Amino acid sequence: MISFFHHQSNFGFIKNRYKAYAFSITIFAVTVITLVMHGGLKLGVDFTGGTMMQIHFSAPVPTDQLRKALNEGGIPSVEIQKVRDTELIKNAFMIRTGFIEEKTSGNEAKLVSTADKVKEVLSRRFADNQVTVDSNETVGPKIGKELQRNAVWAVLIGCILILIYVAFRFDFRFGVAAVIAIFHDVLCTVGFISVTGMEFNLQSVAVLLTIIGYSINDSIVVADRIRENLRKSQKETYPELINRSINETLSRTVITVVTVFLVLLALQLFAGRVLSDFTKPLLFGLVIGTYSSIFVVSALVVDWELKSPTKRKK
Repeated sequence: MISFFHHQSNFGFIKNRYKAYAFSITIFAVTVITLVMHGGLKLGVDFTGGTMMQIHFSAPVPTDQLRKALNEGGIPSVEIQKVRDTELIKNAFMIRTGFIEEKTSGNEAKLVSTADKVKEVLSRRFADNQVTVDSNETVGPKIGKELQRNAVWAVLIGCILILIYVAFRFDFRFGVAAVIAIFHDVLCTVGFISVTGMEFNLQSVAVLLTIIGYSINDSIVVADRIRENLRKSQKETYPELINRSINETLSRTVITVVTVFLVLLALQLFAGRVLSDFTKPLLFGLVIGTYSSIFVVSALVVDWELKSPTKRKK
């Protein structure tokens, strides 16, 4: 098997576990502070309901003029983001708006999409500058709330199933530690999304579920090696055995993370904005998931064992 290290590594992961705890607590604190300052996550159209569309002009248009034109045209709560130019599309913008309330024949309020009105306003305001709609996505407010609930349930059910599997396959303590590490990875990634100001949408949920899968896979590899070493007759203390097991799987862990990291980095650099909001948090989650598999899971099991020893099988 390919090895990243020429000799068996002997890093003191367990010895430095309290530094890792402090690092994780710091990340949690930053996440909470950022969420409070921003008033929560910046939810995308998937969860709030509204219209998100990408348009491009035949000639350059300043963002301020575009915003002014939409506001004067009666488009409420408009958010505009300039899209990086590519060989195929230039002078493009991502426009996100809420719904427009219109009166029906029965004088009842009705929420309608702003997509057609946006194009109408821009075509009229920039008559000499052709505007083209590249994509258009509209989600109703009721569907948005339902998607929020489904997203939360997807993450929670995934964690519960992982706890059951790991507890049955290995040990209840490893199952609990693995689920704690998963919540650790999810919260850290949510914090990253909040700090960077990215929208939280269904794509973000896919990122979190991917990170959960990767994190538990890495944790299971370490747990499996620990179980093998526990079956052998050893004179090592429990922390020493755990630390050796992590070092024995470290080469495999590093090779895996580097391979996946390079693929995601290539997507981030060359796939454009379409995949940027997916690959960016996934890159962060990949790193934090690897960190938690090495420092968090085993460290929690060690501290649990030291405080409440179990019988070790020979």
